Amino acid sequence: MIKQYVGLDEIHGPLVFLDHVEDVGFEEMVEIQVEGKPSRYGRVVHIDGDRIAIQVFEGTNDLSLHNTRTKLLGKAVEIGLSKEILGRVFNGSGKPIDGLGDVFIDEHKNINGMPLNPVSRMYPRNFIQTGISSIDALTTLIRGQKLPIFSGAGLPHNELAVQIVKHAKIAEEKGEQFGVVFA
Repeated sequence: MIKQYVGLDEIHGPLVFLDHVEDVGFEEMVEIQVEGKPSRYGRVVHIDGDRIAIQVFEGTNDLSLHNTRTKLLGKAVEIGLSKEILGRVFNGSGKPIDGLGDVFIDEHKNINGMPLNPVSRMYPRNFIQTGISSIDALTTLIRGQKLPIFSGAGLPHNELAVQIVKHAKIAEEKGEQFGVVFA
């Protein structure tokens, strides 16, 4: 059930605090409305009895302790999925920012996913060739795995990421398609 509260108890940086809140879940999505302004979104990041802390994704500038409406949406953060998202560029909230228009979504999935039991999962076999010998030999990349790219200021980390995207392919050439996601 969606509940709405009027007013905030505190604002500290990107966090807002509400007291006397009932039936709220950790990481629950929240819609924050101020009259005459576009809605902002956030998620519950802390629960202490009937007091909650909400991380506001779009910032807390112009929020008021008195006329802000906070709506608990009763669900976790979700992302819209479809084949149309491949090759597109999105902001941190999942909205397209590449100027190519909206994406028509087939389904929504919780971004948190389920924890994996490393003992029961299948042994990874889909080696991805990146075209970069040091990565392929020393830090082998497997399909579904995260690959952190660290670099100092001024070093060509963007060029490295582009090279991985251009040359990435499944080593066994089964004709399978896969996507590379940079976050």
